[in-house]
Amino acid sequence: MKKAKLFIFITTFILLITGCQKAKDDNYLMVYSFSGENEQFSISNGVIVLSDTNDVFYGGDLKVTDKFPSEITSFSNTFYIMSGNEKKTISSNSVIDMTGGSIHINGDLGKLSGDGIIFVNGVDKLEDLKNNLYFELVITDKNGEKNVYQLQMSVTEVTKEIDE
Repeated sequence: MKKAKLFIFITTFILLITGCQKAKDDNYLMVYSFSGENEQFSISNGVIVLSDTNDVFYGGDLKVTDKFPSEITSFSNTFYIMSGNEKKTISSNSVIDMTGGSIHINGDLGKLSGDGIIFVNGVDKLEDLKNNLYFELVITDKNGEKNVYQLQMSVTEVTKEIDE
């Protein structure tokens, strides 16, 4: 009986020490910025923060050029990762004008934060995030014509800090 209690105590102690070491090894902070542009619009100041306690995805600022349609009645924007032929959505927003007017789409693309949100939303590997981040903008004009624009983001690692 004493041997069984001693075995359980030692096993619990080893698991506790291993668990504490694992928690210590999981302290990390990685920051990425992203942007992209084409003839129709640009996205700047996008930020992704990955940490052991909280992830943040800030879509940045959208600015359309003079070539972009002006009488927009609805739009949606989606940030996603391409993994093979599959789109894995990170963030998606949409706006519909119900007043009969038009929407100006320049500005802030929104923010998400939470524990593990990037990987929970379908991203499997960090390399996919770095190399396959896309933005899709779908607009509908006053005539009901729908246009879809896709843009690959340029992702830059700003900092990577891991406590050891």
